[in-house]
Amino acid sequence: MRSSSENGDSENPCSELFEQLEKQKLAHRVKLANLPFEKKIKIIVELQKIDNALARAAGRKTGKVWEI
Repeated sequence: MRSSSENGDSENPCSELFEQLEKQKLAHRVKLANLPFEKKIKIIVELQKIDNALARAAGRKTGKVWEI
């Protein structure tokens, strides 16, 4: 495999993609951090439900889902 300098490319396209993904990831984290507390709790409860469904399907013990 040839390096980008051997190909005449000035920048690696993979590094551009990773930079873009990193920016999107940061923006998503900021968006989640700015959610109201009540919305964050609702997200946690939904994740608990998903976790329990996956545990049941795998034959594992399920956990408690918070009641809100």
